[in-house]
Amino acid sequence: MKNISFKTGALALVLSLFVTLAIPSSAKAEAMDVNFKTYDGVILSGKFYPSAKPKEGATVILLHEFAIRKGGDSSQDGWEKLALDLQAKGQTVLSFDFRGHGKSVNIDPKFWLNLHNRTLPGAASAKQTKINFSEFPAAYYPHLVNDITAAKAFLDIRNDDGEANTSNLVVIGAGEGATLGALWMASEWRRVPCESVDITPGSGVLNLRPAQAKKFILKPMTAVDPEGTAQLAAVWISISPTLGGKNVATQLSGWLRDINMPRPRRVQTVFFTGTKDKALDDFSLAQLKKIKLGFIRDKKEGDPKTKSTGKEDQKWTGEFKYDSNKVGSKLLAEANDDLVNNYMAGITKKGEISLRTFSKKKSDDEKSAFSWINGLLDKTGNPVPQLNLSNLIYAKTPGDVLGIQPLPIRMMGFTN
Repeated sequence: MKNISFKTGALALVLSLFVTLAIPSSAKAEAMDVNFKTYDGVILSGKFYPSAKPKEGATVILLHEFAIRKGGDSSQDGWEKLALDLQAKGQTVLSFDFRGHGKSVNIDPKFWLNLHNRTLPGAASAKQTKINFSEFPAAYYPHLVNDITAAKAFLDIRNDDGEANTSNLVVIGAGEGATLGALWMASEWRRVPCESVDITPGSGVLNLRPAQAKKFILKPMTAVDPEGTAQLAAVWISISPTLGGKNVATQLSGWLRDINMPRPRRVQTVFFTGTKDKALDDFSLAQLKKIKLGFIRDKKEGDPKTKSTGKEDQKWTGEFKYDSNKVGSKLLAEANDDLVNNYMAGITKKGEISLRTFSKKKSDDEKSAFSWINGLLDKTGNPVPQLNLSNLIYAKTPGDVLGIQPLPIRMMGFTN
C-alpha cells in the first residue's frame, strides 16, 4: 500500500499519469559503459544511458546506497531498471559506483598526493593502485562528494556534445548516497563563475626590474548565477541522517534548507519512505516539514487545522510513502513506477516547471574559473562575497585542466 502526498494545509496535489515525449521506435534502450576521473585521481566506473531527445528532457544522476564496512554499488537492487525506465521516458541518465565501491577501485599515483587521501592505509607506501571501501574510516566518507562533482563534469562534456541537457539536473539518491547528494547540491549553490584579474607587479622604469611571476585573483561574476541553478529536482529514497555512520542530521537539515530556498526556479524535492521503518520515516517527514512549511501528512477529519503556508513554486515538493519495511534502494521495487511515471513524468511535462533550454557549459575550457563563496546564503538563495573577497575559496583557476578541485568540506559543516 502506498500513499502520495504533496499537501500543504487543506490544499492537495492530485497526481495522475502524464503522457511524455514519444521516443522513436528506432531508439534502442541501451547503456554505455563509461569511465571518468576525479580531480584527485580516482577512475570511476559507470553507465551512461543516452536519450533519443537529450536536449528536451532532464539529465539524471543516480547515487547508490552504501554503508560503512558494508559497501554498496550501482548494480544492486533496482538501479538498472530505474535507469532504463527513465531512459525510455526520454531522460538522460548516469549511474556510477562511488570510489572504493563496485568497479570504481582503480587510482592513479597522484591520488596519494592529496591530503584527504593520506588518511587511508595505503598512504604509507603510496604504491597502492587500488582502493576499497573496507579501508575507509568514517571521517573519509564526506570526500566521496568529489565523485559527484566528477560525474557532473562528465555530463557537462556530454552536454556540450549535444548528448545531455545539464541545465535541467535531477539527483536521485538512496540512504547515505542521498545524504551525500544533498551535500553536493548545497555546495553548488556556493560555487560561482569567476573572472581572472591580473595583479602582476609592473616591471618598473626602463624594465630594470626582473620579470615577475604572473599573479592573479579571482573575482565572482555577479551577473552570472551560481552553479546550483542547473538543479531541477532532488529525489531522496530513505535519506539517512548519517554519513560514514556518523550523525550529520544537523548539517543535512542545513543543506536541504539551502537547496530548497525560494528562487526564480525553485528546486523541487520529494522523499520516498517505507513507514514501517519508523526512525527513517520520521526523519524524512521532519525534513520535509522544514523545507515545505505547513506540510501535513494524512490529515484526518477532526484533527487540528494547520495554517497553509505552501506556495505554487513547491508544487512538486512532497512525499511518496509505502506501507513497507523496506528502506533505501530496496524500496525501489515498490517505488519505481511512481518515481518514473508519476514524479519524473510530471516535473518534465512541458509547461509544468520552467525547463531550461539547452546551452553549452564549456566546463572543460582551460580558461574557465570558479570559486566557492563561504558563508550563509542570502534571502534570495545566493552566496554573498565579502568586499575584500576573503571568503572566496578557489575551486578552479585558469589553466587547471583537471577541473573542479576537491570540495573543502569544512565549509559545509564538517569539523574533521
